[in-house]
Amino acid sequence: MNCTTGGRPDQTAGGWYPTTSDHGTHVAGTIAAARNGTGIVGVAPNVRLAAVKVVNDAGFIYPEYAICGFMWAAQRGMDVTNNSYYIDPFEFWCDDQPDQAAVRESVARAVNWSVKRGVVSSAAAGNSSVDFTLNTKDDGSPNDAPAPIDRTINQGCKDIPAQLPGVVTVSSIMKTGQLSYFSNRGLGEIDVAAPGSSILSTIPNGKYGLKSGTSMASPHVAGVLALMKSAHPELTPAQMEAKLRADATPTPCSAPQANIGPACVGTTELNSFYGYGIVNALKAVQ
Repeated sequence: MNCTTGGRPDQTAGGWYPTTSDHGTHVAGTIAAARNGTGIVGVAPNVRLAAVKVVNDAGFIYPEYAICGFMWAAQRGMDVTNNSYYIDPFEFWCDDQPDQAAVRESVARAVNWSVKRGVVSSAAAGNSSVDFTLNTKDDGSPNDAPAPIDRTINQGCKDIPAQLPGVVTVSSIMKTGQLSYFSNRGLGEIDVAAPGSSILSTIPNGKYGLKSGTSMASPHVAGVLALMKSAHPELTPAQMEAKLRADATPTPCSAPQANIGPACVGTTELNSFYGYGIVNALKAVQ
């Protein structure tokens, strides 16, 4: 289904096509690539996937597209959504600017509406190497203009949907367990961490490729949430979030990859890099 026609659901045959990126195919493979002896296996290989297109062919995810996606997922009874993006054209949407505040409120309402209908959502923390609790600059927005404008931001400016209530926010780690250099972070902002550096997954035309980003970490968590829902269908979104955090493997602060970005703060049980810890798929199904 395609949400990029002004935020109105387009169910026509092939309405989602063409697409100009293999990003979604890579993310989908991490969640649910089949255990068929070929290529890679997803975190939850037996779950059913539904593709809801919220990125247009120029590569932008505008607010009405994301709102349509959250609401469509809820209307169609989906249990879990993965959101490996931030909403364009601003990396941070500020509540002291009326137009931006209206967007934040609209997307937040769509997320809340979906939660009330049983949907739990995972979202990528973002790839700017910033600490959400300390950041005062946005030098990449608007990203659909000829040139972005350097602007000073405050704590009322949020990366959405990652920093919205009702969304599981995921940071990226390397195979070594270190925070990936690109990953955003923040005490009280990150829920859990998951692998996001050099992830092998599916790409179109039956091929496989490596990608890095919190976009690759978030589908690991979406897959774990899908496993959890399969094993515990009675759980509500709030209960699933609580269990995900409780099941995570507490991980103490360490230096980020290449010592890039703000240092880790907090305790082993809750810190700015790993949140409540590294996601744990086995515990999710117990």
